[in-house]
Formats: sequence, structure tokens, C-alpha cells
Amino acid sequence: MIKKIPLALIFIYLTALCETSAFSSLSLGDIEPSMNNSTGIAFTDSLILKNHNPAAWTGLANTSFSVSTSFYYHSLSVAGGGGDSSYDRFTFEEMSFAMPFGNRNVLGFSYYPSSIVDMTNVTTDEAQVPESFEDTTLRTLETRKGSVSNASLIYGKGLGDFSFSIGPKFLFGNYEIARRYKYTSYVEGTDIVDWEKYFESTDKTQIFHFLISGGVLYKSPAGLDIGAVFSLPLSTYANRIGNFYRTTSYGTVTEVISEIESEDDSADWAFEFGTGLSYKVNKLLLSYDFSAKLFDGISTGIDDTEMKNYVKNSFGLSFDPRNKKYDPYYKRMVYSGYFTVEKRPYEYSGNPVYDITGTLGLNLPFNNDKTNIELRFGYTRSGSKEDNGMECDTFRITFNFTGSDRWRLRKNRYDD
Repeated sequence: MIKKIPLALIFIYLTALCETSAFSSLSLGDIEPSMNNSTGIAFTDSLILKNHNPAAWTGLANTSFSVSTSFYYHSLSVAGGGGDSSYDRFTFEEMSFAMPFGNRNVLGFSYYPSSIVDMTNVTTDEAQVPESFEDTTLRTLETRKGSVSNASLIYGKGLGDFSFSIGPKFLFGNYEIARRYKYTSYVEGTDIVDWEKYFESTDKTQIFHFLISGGVLYKSPAGLDIGAVFSLPLSTYANRIGNFYRTTSYGTVTEVISEIESEDDSADWAFEFGTGLSYKVNKLLLSYDFSAKLFDGISTGIDDTEMKNYVKNSFGLSFDPRNKKYDPYYKRMVYSGYFTVEKRPYEYSGNPVYDITGTLGLNLPFNNDKTNIELRFGYTRSGSKEDNGMECDTFRITFNFTGSDRWRLRKNRYDD
């Protein structure tokens, strides 16, 4: 029938289908924060390459790299029902590389996607246009696509009980919103189209931010370690490209109007900082991290969403029975658990959105050196029906491979 919209629009009916959760900062998933649940600002081990505080990389003895990927399952429930949905996805989490040299010097690189979105909203039925001159109906289609990536170059130096790191950090990506509206008028009492008009607009924003980042770590002889990190924006850039397209049909006559405009948009980025503590008692390690991003009052150049300060608190407990590398396998495994509370950088339905996450980790030695595989199992509850009108449950399985061997042949073999 003429009243049917194209099949490409019919098969999609989701209130939110995105790469993180229904609660998405700037419709761009999460700007860096969520679901990377561990503590690492004050504690790192050569077993695991942490992005949290690269100052700790100065303690590495070998050239090391780390690659991580995750599988997510999302379930969204809406107050009153009618908008529930579920979906799953695989995602690349992060990549790190560290090359120690000289007397506790290290050069490193890290890359990870801060956020990514592919979200489509479609009306399934034609809506009557109020007070229209004729029998006019409207259908809408909105698509949001984009990604933001984070890349850092790192130099670290160790001096006694202190370690330092500093280097440039780059935040870059694209974000596009496309909206299409279809107006249709019918001859009274029939399905014959009398008049048809399409409006289509696209806003694409290109962003590039340059920051300087650094970290410091103090490893005390008493086993209490203290760390801090920061990222300071030095230069920010956003370019918004708008595209408008309209087609009007009167029977066999078609009118087309289009235009493109580009302008530099105001853009800022948040000052980011964090601090952490860790304390080792026998084979147990207690750790705590606090992180903040000061988004309040700034415009990121991506969207008109009002941003709020982001805060994250993470608590960790690890059991490390390692003693000798020839111990039974189960004594060379590291067991860990984390609990995280995050306040996202925006509000929903006038209330802040909180993420509460529990994570269990298992570190498996891959060989007799320091290459290992880490598995993490996490559950996150985002928002609440009472405060935000909906809540999202996320289950995650993370696979992390870290290589930290001696990448050269030994001339002599020793019995360690």
C-alpha cells in the first residue's frame, strides 16, 4: 500500500539501540568512563599493563604489550513497560605498549575508543499532523553515528621510590545526527497520494582535542603506595558541517532544494584528574581509586547536552599467592574483585545517573615468564526506574592478553 514506508524503515523499531547503554552522554555512549572497572592509579604489576597510571610502567623489566576485548549483553527496562529491549555486542577495549630502557626509563603508547554509538529511532505508524490543512500525516527517522578515540604517547622515569610520566594525549572523532521527516497528504477517502514532502538534515561534527597528561607514583617501603594522574586540555577544535535537503512532489512535478554549510563550533574539554591508594598485607592487596572529570559548565562541541561533573570511586581487593614460577599452577593465579560507583556526566529526567558495578577477575599465567591472560566478569546497573524512568543492566566478559617476556634469545640457559 502507498501508506507503507520503505522496508528499510519498517524493520527498525527501537527507542535506543546504541553501543553502550540507553544512558548515553551526548548520545555518544560514555565519554571514557564506564565499565573499565579496576583500580590502578596507585598499584600496577608487570602482570597487567594499566592505562590508569603509566608512571608505574617504569617498573617493567621487559618490553610489554596489552590487548583487550569484551563481550557485552545489555537489557533495558522502562517504567510502565512498552520500551524494554535487549541486545549484545563485541567491542575492542584497549591497546598498550611499553618499552623500558636505560635506568628505569620507559617509552609507551596507549589507544582505546572512548565511546561509540550507532543509534536509530523510527516511528512505526504515520502520525496525524495536528490542525493540518488536509489529511496530512508524518513519519520520522533519526540516526546518530559516531565515535571518539583516545591516544596517548608516554615517557616515564623512575627515581628512587618515585616514578613520573608525562606525554601528549589526543582525543579525536566524528559525530553525525541525521533526521528525515516525511509528510504525506491523501485525497479524501482514498489511499491516493495528493502531496508529498521530505525534509532531511544532517549535522556532522569533527572534533580534535590536544591534552597534556601525566602521573606520579610513590611506592613506600611500608607497602602503602600513593598515586595521582591528570589530563589538562591545551587546544580544542570542533567543526560542524550542516547539510539540508528537501524534496516536494505535486503529482508529477518534483522540487528539490539543498544546501551545505560549515562552521567552527565552540569546543572545550574537561580537566581530568585522579588519585589512588594501595596497601599490601601478606598476599592481599587493598586498593582505592578516585577519578573526576570537570565537565560542568563547558561545551564539548558535539551536542547541546548540558554536561555535569563526572565522579568515579573504585574499591579493589586482590589475592596474589605467587611465590616461585615453578609453583603449582593454581598458586600462580591472581584473584581479584572490584566494586565501582560512578556518577555519569549528565542528568536524565532531571536526576543524576549512577552506575554501580561489581567485577571478578582471574589472571592466568600463559607461560613461565610474565605473559598472561586475564578474564573479568562484570555486572553493571545503570540508572533506576524511580529516578530516571528506566534502568539498564549490563553483563560483561573481558579478555585481556598481556605479553611481557624477554624478547631476545639467551646465550646461556640458567636454572632459576
